[in-house]
Amino acid sequence: GLAVVVALMGALAVWQERVSGRALSNEQMARASRAIDMLPDTFGDWETEPRTMSDAEIQQTGTRAYYSRTVWQKRGGAAGSVMLLCGQTRELSVHPPTVCFEGVGLTLDGEARPVRLPAEVLGGEEGTLMAARFKPAPGVSKVPVFVYWGWSRDGRVWEAPDVPRLSFVGAPFLYKLYVVRDDTGRTPPQRLEVCDQILQAFQIGRAHV
Repeated sequence: GLAVVVALMGALAVWQERVSGRALSNEQMARASRAIDMLPDTFGDWETEPRTMSDAEIQQTGTRAYYSRTVWQKRGGAAGSVMLLCGQTRELSVHPPTVCFEGVGLTLDGEARPVRLPAEVLGGEEGTLMAARFKPAPGVSKVPVFVYWGWSRDGRVWEAPDVPRLSFVGAPFLYKLYVVRDDTGRTPPQRLEVCDQILQAFQIGRAHV
């Protein structure tokens, strides 16, 4: 009867909306992935060496594209690593370093805190990244590291919410950023200075869609 036809039409409309929304999200993620693929191998006076993610890491994090490099200044001095991921919102929003690093023998040293960074450092707009120091767990032979991390919906505005899984609900995709450096013998100002240098040279805003 008429009621059945109306119900079927309504179900069809909902299905079409979901399919078109999914297609739009996939296209947005594809554009974001292409932006990452276009990032350079060198930037400014910094050299880089590619780092490869395993298939298991890619699957676990929902990553569609990534840029992972060990970086160092050509004239010597500062060194560290940069990892920029792009992929599925649900998976990328639930793996902060406080979880990932503990799996490789590092523990949080003190508290993680948000750091407000100017546009000239991030290469897009003013934003916020989380910052923390990680030290080796007892009996683990590793060096301490200092880490910046955060998320972005578009690669230009960076955020470090307390609960990213809730903050980014509905986002069609996410960027996720890590900047890591050896923290052996560093003072707090030196920690921030070198990570800022890496970010400013890298100009993370180049990856925006």
